[in-house]
Amino acid sequence: MTISKTERWIAFAFLTALALVWLFPLAWMIINAFRTDANFITSYTGINGPLDYLSRMIPRPFTLINFKEMFVGGGAANTTSKIDVMLKNSFIVSISVTLMTVLLTSLAAYAYERLHFPGGDTLFWALMYMSMFPNVVSILPLFKIANSLGWVNNLNALIWPGLAGVFNIFLLRNFLKGIPKEFDEAARIDGASSFQVYWRVIVPIMTPALIIVGLFSFNGSWNDFVWPTIVMTDADRQTLTAGLRLLQGQYEQKWSHMIASCIVSMIPPFLMYLLAQRYFLKGIAIQAGVKG
Repeated sequence: MTISKTERWIAFAFLTALALVWLFPLAWMIINAFRTDANFITSYTGINGPLDYLSRMIPRPFTLINFKEMFVGGGAANTTSKIDVMLKNSFIVSISVTLMTVLLTSLAAYAYERLHFPGGDTLFWALMYMSMFPNVVSILPLFKIANSLGWVNNLNALIWPGLAGVFNIFLLRNFLKGIPKEFDEAARIDGASSFQVYWRVIVPIMTPALIIVGLFSFNGSWNDFVWPTIVMTDADRQTLTAGLRLLQGQYEQKWSHMIASCIVSMIPPFLMYLLAQRYFLKGIAIQAGVKG
């Protein structure tokens, strides 16, 4: 079916308008992070129409004071935000989860797909069915286990529970189905063990899929809110995304400070996307069942 030029322009205009609606809140956050709290409060009072609103969005004056006070203290915020500690915790948890998830899920996918052991398929699909329960169902058992292990207010509680994601194993296993088993057989003829086949043959071939799993694991761990909020009550052990709740109480009516802290929490995932956006798109294609 041929699409006319008029239809193309209509589609372009619609998508442009949709993009502007989606980007406006993000632009609003970025702009207001560079104004003072007093300027934020006074700028949005007595507005006369949309054009007046847009003109008042421009920070007067433009300042970096919110970011300075978050990291080096001073002013009303002093050094109470502990955002540097929360950032460190987020990086420790997210990087640890990412690396260990890639290792464990790739080993599991390799075992389920290539090492045919009794009951393997039954076990895999049983885990798949159990993973369909809402995550909220497992919160209480997870907390009881973490409390028994002494992991409350300990970063171990944020690292270990979500490592062996069944969906990641399913994703990698499906990817492995497209790799000819002749590669494995050739390596075994040369005397390679099962682990050597995995490490020297399988891992290099499925590197794109591993990068996808790593990217989604990093973003999922970084943006996790519910579980860190429950298992971490000490600000010194809190991750940044969940710690925004604590910052809200500390900053009270200091809205520009709060917006600036939200911007800081968005930067690492955004940089990850910029550095590997083609893998994100490939990940979406693989999740949709399309092989590129």
